[in-house]
Amino acid sequence: MRSGAIRRGKPERQGSEGCGRWARESGPCRGEGDRGAAPGGRSSADITAGGRGRRRRAGRARLAARAAHRYQPRRQDAEMPALPAALLALLLHAHLCRPAPLNGPDGEKGWPKKYPFCGGVFQSPIDFHNDILQFDSTLLPVELEGYNVSSDVKFLLTNNGHSVKMNLSSAMRIQSFSFRYSAAQLHLHWGNRNKQEGSEHTISGRHFAAELHIVHYNADQYLDLKSAIDKPNGLAVLAILMEEGDFNPSFEKIFSHFQRVKYKDQETIVPGFNVRDLLPDRLDDYYRYEGSLTTPPCYPSVLWTVFRKPVEVSAQQLLALETTLYCTESNDPAPLEMVDNFRRVQEFDERMVSVSFQQDPALVERSPGFVLFVVLASVLGIVSVTMAAFWLIRRKSLQRAKEEKGVIYKPAVTKEEEEEENISKA
Repeated sequence: MRSGAIRRGKPERQGSEGCGRWARESGPCRGEGDRGAAPGGRSSADITAGGRGRRRRAGRARLAARAAHRYQPRRQDAEMPALPAALLALLLHAHLCRPAPLNGPDGEKGWPKKYPFCGGVFQSPIDFHNDILQFDSTLLPVELEGYNVSSDVKFLLTNNGHSVKMNLSSAMRIQSFSFRYSAAQLHLHWGNRNKQEGSEHTISGRHFAAELHIVHYNADQYLDLKSAIDKPNGLAVLAILMEEGDFNPSFEKIFSHFQRVKYKDQETIVPGFNVRDLLPDRLDDYYRYEGSLTTPPCYPSVLWTVFRKPVEVSAQQLLALETTLYCTESNDPAPLEMVDNFRRVQEFDERMVSVSFQQDPALVERSPGFVLFVVLASVLGIVSVTMAAFWLIRRKSLQRAKEEKGVIYKPAVTKEEEEEENISKA
């Protein structure tokens, strides 16, 4: 469990909600700087030379200013001073710019409206429970190539507004699959400082603190990640579950750079290192199934390999992951923490998950199927015992009745009748 001294207290959150409610379509918030409106309905960002999206922002500012100009206080509010148009424009502009919810139950419900695949089949993540697990003896240990990267190679670490992503070398490959898959990037999903529920996949309903995804594309059939992302057999993702434990020096090679990518669109360089050290010791112990991307557009193009044993990171490292990053830009007056950026578990459509290991007896004993089996066996046992007892009782009753039929009834003889009988015999 985490140290109470580390976890105590509420998040120092300036926005109304964390970035776990982030939006991929957060364009209105990009590079706005000052959100005030200049005279004439133009935003001050529009005045700044070199500002991105100048026309689009100016148009929204003008709409907000017009709305403020049309605002008229009600008669019953006549004694109250009217809200200044510039202030109203500022409030309306800031409100329009907030990212639309994407994660969280409310945000996810809206995904299929814009991204139909998100409401389709083969969606991820899922819960691994005994009823859907099937041992497959043909599954081989995951074989990696080129994962020990020289420090001369530089990885680009980016805050993309909904996670922290690190580009990887295409020379890093998975060799033990049906196709050759080359690495493209890795990223993380996590919860918040008050909950140890940040993983996307779960095991028997249990969440882990965080989850690392190493994304690969099918290099035998496609040129790059972009061309493979929506294709059959296009992607293969290695998923590593993370839990609180000992300090992990390998993850620190990424986490130590978080301060340099604290805000959206910030980037930094990470020297190459042995990426294999981010994975569990055993690469032959995993779940395998066909699923999808866990963020829009949710293409069902992913071959998932989720390692069963989690890796450990320290409480301090988890705290850095959960509190350092923001999904808003550095000049945003109301920054939003990047938290809870994981998708909820999806329905599994009666498919099976292949596993490379014999099922854990403890897992079997906890599974609904095993519980149902125990209940049915108990009921059948009780019925069998009852029927056997009934049969024995009935058998004894029939035997007793049969014995009673063989007895000849003789009436009792009085003393006088006995004396008369003796005299007659004499």
